[in-house]
Amino acid sequence: MKTGLFVKLATFIVLGAVIFVSYLYFFVGFNEIIEVFMSVNPYEYSLYYSMSIIVLLMSMLFYSMSWNELMKALSINAGLKRAFICCWLGNFVDLVVPFETVSGEITRTYLIHKETGGSSGKIVASVVVHRIITTVITLGGAIFASIFFIVKYEVSAEILYLLLAILLGSLFLIGSLLYLALMEETTRKIIDLPTRFIAFITRGRFNLLDLRKRAYRNLMQFHEGFKSFGKNWRVLMKSIIFSFIAWILHLSIYFLVFYALGFSSISAKIYETIIVYSISVSVQNIPIAFPLGLVEIVMTSLYMLFKIPAAIGGTATLLIRVITFWLQISVGYVIAQWMGVKNLFERKFKETST
Repeated sequence: MKTGLFVKLATFIVLGAVIFVSYLYFFVGFNEIIEVFMSVNPYEYSLYYSMSIIVLLMSMLFYSMSWNELMKALSINAGLKRAFICCWLGNFVDLVVPFETVSGEITRTYLIHKETGGSSGKIVASVVVHRIITTVITLGGAIFASIFFIVKYEVSAEILYLLLAILLGSLFLIGSLLYLALMEETTRKIIDLPTRFIAFITRGRFNLLDLRKRAYRNLMQFHEGFKSFGKNWRVLMKSIIFSFIAWILHLSIYFLVFYALGFSSISAKIYETIIVYSISVSVQNIPIAFPLGLVEIVMTSLYMLFKIPAAIGGTATLLIRVITFWLQISVGYVIAQWMGVKNLFERKFKETST
């Protein structure tokens, strides 16, 4: 990672952290948060918080298994280990680059193509189908929880608009991906523009006709790969089941953190927790948003709305984000550095052996 880019990303993360800490100071209070930590049972805290870390790893494993099933169906022999590493790196890029929704998918596609040499079109097809599946599952949970929420609470117009925007945003994403995957002529026109642009800025170093042929070939493989899933329901169902298990496991982190704080009453707020989870994921998916800060403020505010004490909700949000943000980017950074060192050694070995 280049130094300049690293500094910019670090600035975004630090700024987001400062915003959230300031929010906790002015709206929750540090003394109240310290009292929450002082009142926890050390054994229960260690047990449940350790379980939440293990659950995160299991969630990522099932998430990777879901994608690996789709790749295997398209004869992309990546393997579960490689899929797991690429998924973790994809999430790492999503969390640190303030342009989620596409950066992680591009990263996964690039890494699998680089590692396996497989068809870019087929890899993109597996990534797109995987994204549709995960979005549908998250959307389904959000709709179910929102209906219960609206019936149970007197909901303000602002919250209704927020829920509606999130649901419509998810539907728009699913619809857009399906449209591009099924409408070959439209995607062909979209592909034609960047190929012309690349040929123009490189001033003839790349042959436009050759670029277009390769782009169309990958595009045809993408459409064929996508349509093949419509005939292979067994693979599709396995991927959906694995993704649903990953979703359940990731959601359970929110419950386990509250149990770690001794707030067992969270078990009576299942629908509310699903709403907090769904909205936090959707807010994190907003393009060009702070990777840290906004999500935490939204989560803490929703917990207050759901009659959870501000100190408990703020502390839980802090601990949840340590796992779902800080732990993921820390491990992702280590993996990225390890892969860089690995590639360096491989190049050196090839040079010495020739």
